[in-house]
Amino acid sequence: MRVDSKTKFFYGMGFISVGIKDILYAVFVFFYFSQILGLDQIYTGTATLIALLFDAVSDPIIGTISDNYKSKKYGRRHPFMAISAIPLGVSTYLLFKPFDDLGQFELFLWMTFFSILIRFFLSLFLVPGMSLGAELSSDYDERTVITSYRIMFATLISPFVSFFGLIYFFVPENGMSTGLLNIDAYPKFAMFCALIMISTILLSVYGTKHTIPELPKMHKKESLKSLFKNIITASKMKSFKSLVLFTMMIYIALGIGNSLITYFLSFFFELNQNEIAIIIFSGAIGGVISLFAAPKIGEKFDKKTGVIISTFLFGLFMSSPFNLRILGLFPENGTPFLIVTYFLFTTIAYIFLWTSMSLVNSMMADVVDEYESITNQRHEGLFFSTMSFAYKLTVGLGYFFAGILLKLISFPTQTEIENIPSEIISKLGLIGGPLLMIIYFLSIFFILKYPINKQRYLEIRKKIK
Repeated sequence: MRVDSKTKFFYGMGFISVGIKDILYAVFVFFYFSQILGLDQIYTGTATLIALLFDAVSDPIIGTISDNYKSKKYGRRHPFMAISAIPLGVSTYLLFKPFDDLGQFELFLWMTFFSILIRFFLSLFLVPGMSLGAELSSDYDERTVITSYRIMFATLISPFVSFFGLIYFFVPENGMSTGLLNIDAYPKFAMFCALIMISTILLSVYGTKHTIPELPKMHKKESLKSLFKNIITASKMKSFKSLVLFTMMIYIALGIGNSLITYFLSFFFELNQNEIAIIIFSGAIGGVISLFAAPKIGEKFDKKTGVIISTFLFGLFMSSPFNLRILGLFPENGTPFLIVTYFLFTTIAYIFLWTSMSLVNSMMADVVDEYESITNQRHEGLFFSTMSFAYKLTVGLGYFFAGILLKLISFPTQTEIENIPSEIISKLGLIGGPLLMIIYFLSIFFILKYPINKQRYLEIRKKIK
C-alpha cells in the first residue's frame, strides 16, 4: 500500500502528544517538583523509575492485545489509540495539581501515581501507533519517510507549546528571577497541554481510519500466554537485539540530558526563560530538516550506516558547547554570541539525532518482516512495545541518574543562581559534556551488529510473499 501525504500528516499528528509529554518532563516536571515544591532529587528520580517498572509489564501486554484484537470496522490499532486520549490529558493536568501541604513522601506518591497513569495511557496510544506506522507500507524506503513524519510532529509542535507557556503562562511575579518559579502557572499550563494532547490524538485516529481495511491481519490469534515465547524468539534475533540495545543506550544519555536541560541552560549558561524558549526550538528545526534528511541519508548510505554517521555527529555537536566551554573556547555567558552559537550547535545535533531515530524505527519495521519470515506471524505490537519500553525505561533511568548526579554534586534545591557555588555549577558542565558524549558514542557499538541491508530485506519480502 502506497501512503499519500495526507495520511502521513494525520498519522504523524498524533505523536504531538508524545512530544508534549517529553517537553513537560524535560523542562517542567523535574524542576517543578524539585525546585518549586522542594521534593528531594532522589525522590523525583525514583518516582519515574517506579513508573517504568509498571511500563515493563504494561507495554508488552498492550502490544500483544493490540496484535490479537479483531474488529473489521475499527481494526487492531485505532480503538486503543482513541481511548487513550482523554485519560492521558486528565492525568497530565492532575500531575501538576497536588493537594496543598503535602509532605515529602506524599509528594513522592503523587508524582509516582500520576507518572504511572501518564505513561500507561501514553503507551495505549504509542504502542499501537508505532505498530500502525510499520503496517502502512512495506516499501523499504517509504517506511523511513513515515517514521520521519512521526518524529517531525513529535519534535516540531512541543517547542511552540513550551515557548507559548514560558511567555504567556510563566510570568515572573514579586521579583522572581524567572517565571518558572511561578507556582500558579503550572496547573494552567498543564491544562493547555492536556487539551492539545487530546485533540491531536483524536484527529490522528480520524485521519487514518480509512487505512483500516488495507492493514495486515493477524494470521492466527494468540493468547497472552504466548507473549514470553514470542519475546524469547525475538530476543534471539541479532537484528532485534542490536536495535533495542542501541535505543536503550542513546536514551539513557538523552534522559539525563533532558531532565537536566533547565539546569544546564539556567545555571551553567545563565540563560533567561525567553532565551531558553528560543533554544528549545532547535529540536523543532532539527525535526523538520530530518523529515527530508533521513530518507536521503538512508537511501545514500543504507539505514545502518546512516544511523552510525548520524549518531556520531549528534553526540559530537550536542556535547560541544560544554566541552568547548571547559576548554575556554566557547562564548562567555552574557555575550551576544552565546545563544547564537549554542542554538547552531544544538540544531545541527538534533538534525542528526532525529535522522538516526527515524532510521532506527524504520529498521524495526524491517525486523518485524524478518520475524514473520521465521514464524509466519506478525507482531508489530510486540516489537514496537519493546521499542517503546526501551525508550521509556532508559529515559526514565536517565531521569533517575540525573537525580543521583545532582545529589552527588550537592546541587541545592529552591536556590537562586547567585547562591550556588561556582564549583558546583562547573560540575554540571562535566555532566553535559564529557559524560554524555561518552554514552552517545558507546551506543554506536550496538548498531554495528545489525545484519539487514536493502538486499537482505528484499529477500525477506520475497520469502513472506
